[in-house]
Amino acid sequence: MSERKALLGLAALSLVACSSDGVASEAPFAAMAATASAASSGVVTMPAAALSPMRMPAVSNNAPMRASASGSAGQGMAPSSMSAVSSAAGSGPAASTMGGSPAAMSGGGAGAPAPVAGEGGAGAAGRVATAGAGGEKGTCCADGDCLCHGPAPTELSVAPGPFQTERSVISSGTLHYPTDAEPPFAAVALCGGFLNTGPEMDSWGPFYASHGIVTVIVTTDGSDIPEIRASRLLAAVDELKKLSTDSASPLGNKLSGRYGTSGYSMGGGGTTIASGQTPELRTSIGLAAWGGSGTGVKVPTLLLCGDADTVAPCNMSDGVYAGIDDGTPKMQITIPGVTHFDWFGPGDAGRGTSGSYALAFQKVYLEGDTRWKALLLKQPGAGKLLTNID
Repeated sequence: MSERKALLGLAALSLVACSSDGVASEAPFAAMAATASAASSGVVTMPAAALSPMRMPAVSNNAPMRASASGSAGQGMAPSSMSAVSSAAGSGPAASTMGGSPAAMSGGGAGAPAPVAGEGGAGAAGRVATAGAGGEKGTCCADGDCLCHGPAPTELSVAPGPFQTERSVISSGTLHYPTDAEPPFAAVALCGGFLNTGPEMDSWGPFYASHGIVTVIVTTDGSDIPEIRASRLLAAVDELKKLSTDSASPLGNKLSGRYGTSGYSMGGGGTTIASGQTPELRTSIGLAAWGGSGTGVKVPTLLLCGDADTVAPCNMSDGVYAGIDDGTPKMQITIPGVTHFDWFGPGDAGRGTSGSYALAFQKVYLEGDTRWKALLLKQPGAGKLLTNID
């Protein structure tokens, strides 16, 4: 049995292993892992911990389902239905929130994470659109090789940015883009993890786009391994390049040629593989990355991990970080109390530590906006930051 066939079998079985109360027993997953490993003569490398208990959230008939930031199934599975947040001019996907009490949320502290932007409106944080802001070159860096969208930052935040956003479906996934910011734009392709197909990561799209960064939430097959996710990320980048030359596209003649990739879990492994294959990328950001390698990576890389993650523990990110040459800008942030299922939205892990540092990294290395650098290098309030950036 090939590794891919074994993973497909595990994915299928994981969908039927729930007990009557919606919580899967640990035993069936351990048995599946052992069976698959034996059948493949040692080919399957996924740890048994990756098949963690599945929890399907209870849904009231009178309330919409919210995307859960933890207790999700498999190595990255989250409910794909997102609740809407009302805004001044419309509504869009909300930041992922936990069902149950606020104290149940991981990452420290009670209460809901800061909201992220939604398409077509100002978002729950009440952002004010700044028509025509940003896009000018040279005003936010010393050498002029930069894109400057939005005002100078004063703090790290996962609040929505100043720009209105829209979405459209393209071949590689769902495209999110600003509608009232001045081009040119940088762009990033982002994908989810094992069992994820795309919608689970959706709130990252309007978040980045509201700050002037075009984003594709890449469509994947749930069973895609990191190497396949890497190819899908790069295919999305190729499609972005084509759309930039299409006058009928909302991105026609609006992209700057600056591209990055990002991913969660196996998608995080995929982004390190993609950056190793494509040194012209500007950024790579791994969210609780599972697999991948830092060997040969010349792309500025940010790795975020949670110290309570037993599926992709921080030693996986440690290995990738160590493998990246010291001449390449790299950063690793360890967030206390965060599990493997706290990454589906920018406000989830560490009460927004993940999204705020990811945005600052994109601003500095994807757009070249050095106004964000001091904030990027700021030690998080909780956790540990390791970097060779000065």
